[in-house]
Order: sequence, then C-alpha cells, then structure tokens
Amino acid sequence: MDTRNQIKQYLDIAWRRKWLVLVPTVVGTVIATFLALTAPKIYRASTTILVLRQSVPEDIVRTTVTMRIEERMKSLRIQVMSLRYLEQVIREFGLAPANADQATIERACRRLEENVDLDWDKRDLSWFNIMVMDERPDRAANIANRLADLFIEQNTEMREAQAKGTVETVEGWLETTRAELSKRDAEIAKYKAQHLYELPDQETATLQLLNSAQGRIQQLTSDIQLRSERLSILRMEEQNRRATADALGVPAATEDPDMRAYAQLNRELQDLLSNYTEENPLVKRKRAQLAQFKALHPELDAPRPVAGGGTPAPSPEVARVQAEIRGLEADRTREQQNADVLRARIANMPLRLQQLTALTRDYDSLKQRFDTTYAQKDQAKRAQDIEANRKGEQFLVQDRARPPAVPYKPNLIQFLLMGAFGGLALGAAVSAALEFLDQAVRSEDEFSSRFPDLPILGSIPSLDADSPSSRGVFGRRTKGAAALLVAAALVEVVLRHGGPVA
Repeated sequence: MDTRNQIKQYLDIAWRRKWLVLVPTVVGTVIATFLALTAPKIYRASTTILVLRQSVPEDIVRTTVTMRIEERMKSLRIQVMSLRYLEQVIREFGLAPANADQATIERACRRLEENVDLDWDKRDLSWFNIMVMDERPDRAANIANRLADLFIEQNTEMREAQAKGTVETVEGWLETTRAELSKRDAEIAKYKAQHLYELPDQETATLQLLNSAQGRIQQLTSDIQLRSERLSILRMEEQNRRATADALGVPAATEDPDMRAYAQLNRELQDLLSNYTEENPLVKRKRAQLAQFKALHPELDAPRPVAGGGTPAPSPEVARVQAEIRGLEADRTREQQNADVLRARIANMPLRLQQLTALTRDYDSLKQRFDTTYAQKDQAKRAQDIEANRKGEQFLVQDRARPPAVPYKPNLIQFLLMGAFGGLALGAAVSAALEFLDQAVRSEDEFSSRFPDLPILGSIPSLDADSPSSRGVFGRRTKGAAALLVAAALVEVVLRHGGPVA
C-alpha cells in the first residue's frame, strides 16, 4: 500500500470515528473550563529593584565591600528567606493565627517561601525582581514590597557591617604594629641612653675630644717641666744665699743624703719629661721609683731642721712655684684619666655599632608597615563613611508592587488547551482501540492486502452509511446540534470571564 492510500485510510478512519474524538474533546474542554472557573484565584505581584553603583569614584575612595553582587544576592536571598524574616512577614500580614504554634508557623513559612520568586538580570546584574503569589492581590503586593524593604535593609546592614569589620580589623593590625613599634623605640632609646658617648655617630666628636685632651696633657707636661726648672733655679739661689750666710757665720742647714737622692730622682724625671711624654715607659718607671722613694722616706715632705734648732721656711717664690707644680700635676692626672675614658669609648664603638645594628635590623620595615597600615585605616574609615551615608552600592525600588487586577492562576487558556488535548487524546485512543478490534473489510484495497491470493469478482456499496433514512439524518443532526451548543456555551463563558493574565 502506497503512502497516498495510507493517508486516505487514516482519513476514512477519522471520519468514521469522528464523534468518538469530538465528544471527548468537547467534554474535556467543558470540564477544564469548569475547573478553571471554580479553582481558587492566585494573584502575582512583583516589584523591581535597581542596583545603583557607588556614587563616589573608586579612584578617590575604594570600597571595602569585596563580595560580588551575585554572591551578595544569594546571601540576601538566604537571609531574607530564613525563618526569622519569613516569620516576621507572616505575623505582619496574618498568614498564621496569632496564637499559632511553632509547627504551624514553620508550615506557613514554607508555603510563603514557595510563593516567592527572585529574578535578576543575568547580564550585568543591574536590576532584580521580587515576585509574590497569594490569593489576595493586595496582600501579594504588600508582601512583595515588604520583602523589597527587607532586601534593601539587609543589603545596607551587610555593607555597613563589612565596612565596620574592615575598619576594626585594620585598627587591630595598627594597634599591634604600634605596640611593637613603641616597644622597639623604647629599647633603642634605652640602649642609646646607656651608651650615649659610645655610639657610632659620636666617633668624630670623641676623636676631637681625645685630641684636645692629649694636647692639654702635652701642654701641662711642658708647663710642669718649666716650673720644675724654675724651682730648681730658685732652690739653687736659696742654697747660695744660705752658703753666703754660713760664710758670714750663720749656721748652715744639716746635710741630708735622702734629700740629695730625692732631688737627684726628681732631676732625672724632669730630664725624661723634657724628651718624652707621660706614656713613655721610662717616664712611668721613673715616676714609680720616685713614688716608691717618697713612700719609704715620708720625712722628705716635712720641714728641714737647721743647726740652731729652727726650721727654715721656703721663700714665697719657691712656695708659689711648688703650688703651681702640684696643681698642674693634678690637672694632668685628670686629663690623663679623661683621655683614657675617651680611648675606651672609641674602642667600644665597633661593638656598639654591631649591637645597635642588630637592635634596629627590622625597625625600618616595621615603621613602613605601620605607615602602610595607618593609610589603610584612613582608607577604610572613608569607605565606612561612604557606606554610612548611603553613597556606596545600594538597592533602589524602581517600581513598587501594586495589587494585580487579573489573577495569575488559574490560566483559563491553558486549562482549555489541556482539556481539549486531553479529550482529543482520549478519543483518539478509544478510536484506535475500536479500529484495532474491528475486523470488517471496507475497501477493495484492504481486501487485497489481507487476502492477496483471492481475486475480487465484484463489490457491493454500503447501504447504511449513505442511507437517507430519517433516523440517520436525525442522528447526525442531533449530534451536530449538541456539539454546536457546547461550543457556543464555551465561547460565552470565555467572553464573560475574560482571558488569563499573560
């Protein structure tokens, strides 16, 4: 059988079983219409929220809220759709009894969550919609607006909390760095105070002081030598005067060998000082001999007796020179001690430099980290001020939700299509089943396909299908009239109740 005959056969079947297909289709449409009209009306209200970027340029103040907008949207959805906020909305709009238990409230929260949907711009996230479905249009609009307010409040609180947390974190870093820097400053100041004159930056001044001290020592040594020579001359003059007095009959002073030895040592010391400094070993050795000799003969410093029993007093000039020599020697001793201290300081400077370098090794990096953290704190405070003044990225309600005039569910057209297609499918299935069970042969081609070995001698036309009897005509007219009445009633219902919301 070719394709044309198959199509003709299918059309014949459809025409023959047309009432088995048409009646279920009409009945299904009527039932779907009834269900759509009697089902509870569900209204959907939506509000549009714009995402406004930061009004202050980021090259002036960089925001500290690092969470991306899509991540924040997910976080906001989780927060706003939590039981805490849904329970607040439920109690505000009376979606649960005032004295309801926790289980009832949780069920109401789940129902509300199922009726709330969030849609946003997938391209640049510049807007998003909050859609709420409810049986009452005004309540749906109020819930949508309330959820939008909660979204905005939560976004503002989240951004302010993140900005505040950033400031607190940076302030913690700054306080830690400041404490460490203060501790290090105190250690360095204490070390410098303990070794004030041994620091490397004092080397030049210390060397100058040492040179000055050595110069003063040399000058004092020269002054002592000159005065010692002057003293020797004065004593010789005094001895000459004494010898003259003895020659005239005046008793002379008693000869003392210890005094002569002491004078000899003093003359040798003065001769060495005329050629060498106090640091020369010969000078130091001679001074040690002189000090040892004076320790063994303490009477050398006592006044010398004379033959007549009296003690000759030195002349005023001798006493003055002796006093000057003692003062110069004391000054030279002090200068020598000062020079020794300065030499010790210079010798300790390399060690102090090494210790100070170890103490200040990471001070510069610590100071730089403190300055960087301080700048970060200032930046974070500015970002916090921007968030507090609502100058950062914010949500703005573009269109507040209004109570819808037409229900979103049930969709009458959708119900009609579902009922029509359901009835059509049922009628087609019943027709196919009856056609499969029917073994009648209705055409020569069908007979030839079933019995290819039997020849066809002739065919008799059907007398019932085309019979103009009153019963057949009445039956067809009755069925056609019934179908027209059902269609007219359906059209009237649709026109009366209007179409669904798109």
